[in-house]
Order: sequence, then structure tokens, then C-alpha cells
Amino acid sequence: MRNTPTNPHFDQAATWVARLEAADCTAGERARFEDWLAQDPAHVHAWAEAETLHQHAAGLRDDPWLRAGAQRITRRPRHRHPLFRAAIAATLCLAVGTGWLLATDGNPAPHTYVNSGLATQPQILEDGSLVVLDAGTTLTTRFGWRTRRLELQQGRMQLRVAAASRPMRVQAGNSTLRDIGTTFQVELLDDGEVGVALLEGALDVASQGPQKMHRQLQPGEQLQVRRSGHIEPSTALLRPQAEAWLHGQLLFDATPLSAAVAQMNRYTPTPLVIADPAIANLAVSGSFRAGDQEALLSALELGWSVGSRPRADGALELRGRH
Repeated sequence: MRNTPTNPHFDQAATWVARLEAADCTAGERARFEDWLAQDPAHVHAWAEAETLHQHAAGLRDDPWLRAGAQRITRRPRHRHPLFRAAIAATLCLAVGTGWLLATDGNPAPHTYVNSGLATQPQILEDGSLVVLDAGTTLTTRFGWRTRRLELQQGRMQLRVAAASRPMRVQAGNSTLRDIGTTFQVELLDDGEVGVALLEGALDVASQGPQKMHRQLQPGEQLQVRRSGHIEPSTALLRPQAEAWLHGQLLFDATPLSAAVAQMNRYTPTPLVIADPAIANLAVSGSFRAGDQEALLSALELGWSVGSRPRADGALELRGRH
């Protein structure tokens, strides 16, 4: 059984959850709700708790009280009037149907967006949210009548979430992001780690795996979630660096060579491969046009004594010059 919420702001948050679900909720009320969220981080936690409890309450399909009530109805003596029997059947069908709709969220069909090109690709999603997909990115969306769910299957994206009463959840690897009208970036790295950067609004980050953790990001912060589920402490976000890829630029500021190579590889058909583990953590700085592999190789040669040579499979192998 779920414990009774102890957050002193829970009652107010629960009132907001109910009001945002109402069909006559106005834009002004939604604006006041966002102002209320911004007043205190505890408001965001209370809202998340109230909304989560609301979602649990929606699972009528497996509710034991509902099942018990249905059993009591079926155990009563049969009424001989056909209209009474029809009314009982209609009531049970309505209860089961409502429970199924709530449990499956209308069973929304998935929609997959794939950016297989070498440049960024903007998309307007079904709810009006704006997403920018980096090269080599795959995103799947499911928009139900109660929730909005996205799954980043590979690559990187920036999402500006359209305002709505329905919560937005983004799955990336072992991480679940819970959004409240924000603009943020999320990247699923090749090793399964997840990078998250928050530009505007509020964002909850929860991880699964051996280490289940939860953090809330503030605007101008970023963090990484390890494959184990461990969430690293947040650090300051350099916004020009975070937004450079949106404009076809790569801005490195003491970036490990392995990370710089992974980013450049998104925009070129010929991959770079680090063949010398000793150079993987070299701190690389500089601004490069996305896809301008030659410029990066020249900088590595001059500034870090890293050379390249072609391999039989067509890749370029990087090694330090000793």
C-alpha cells in the first residue's frame, strides 16, 4: 500500500493536478500553475508525487476493490426483469472498458522519427513540441490521452516541450526524464550512458538498474547517468557549447578526445577510431564545423601530436606520435 504523502504542499499540488485535467482549464490557470512551480523546488516534488499518485489511481483494471465490487454484483440473486439484467451488463462493460482505457492510455500507436543524414533535423511532434534530432538519431513517440511518452533509442536531441496538462516522459537507456514545460537536451552514448542538459524549466531525472537514483535539474545544469544507474553530481552548463551542434558547429572545451571523436563521427561517412588508449583522454579544445574532419585532424596533429592513417575497413586510425 502506498504511504500517505508527507509533503506539506501535497494538497495544493493535488488540487493543481485535478484542475489541469479539467476541460475548462484556461491558459491563465496554466500560467499560474507554472508560476507556483517556480516559487519553490518543494512545489515541483509535491506536484510529481501528486501526479504519480493520480496515475496509480487510474489503474482501475487491477484495482482489488473494483474486482470485489464486480463479484458482489454477480453473486446477487438474478432479477427477472430483462431491463435490469441489461443495466447490470452495461455497467460492467463500462467499468471494464474505462479501466482498460485508463490502464492502456488509449493504447497509442508508436511513431518513429529517424535522422539517418549527416545534418540536424527539426520535427514538430503530434502535441506541438519541437524536437531537433542530431545526425544518427532515432526517436519513438507515443501520445495517449493522458500521457506523452518518448524513447530516445540512439543519438542526441533537443526537445522544447509544448505546454499541456499531460506529463511528458522521455526514456533514454536506463534513465527516465519527467518534464514540466521545459527545453532540454538528452544524449544516449554508445556505451549506454546518458547525458542530460537543462536549458529552461524544470526536469526530474530518475535512473534504473543496480543503483536507482533521482535528481532534479535546474536551468543551466547538466549531468550524466552511468550504466549502473548512478547519477553524477550536476555541473554548470556552458550554453554556447551545448547549443553549438544545433547550428552545425562543434565546440570543444577540454573535451576528452574520445568524446570529441564520437561527436565528429556523427557527421562524416569515414569514422575516426582511437587505436591508442593512451590518447583517449587528451583534453581537446577548439571550434570545428560539424563534418569538417580534416580540420580536426590538422588540429590534433599540430596541437596534440596525434596522427592518423587509413585502415583496411575504410576507417581512420588515430595514434599518438611518440
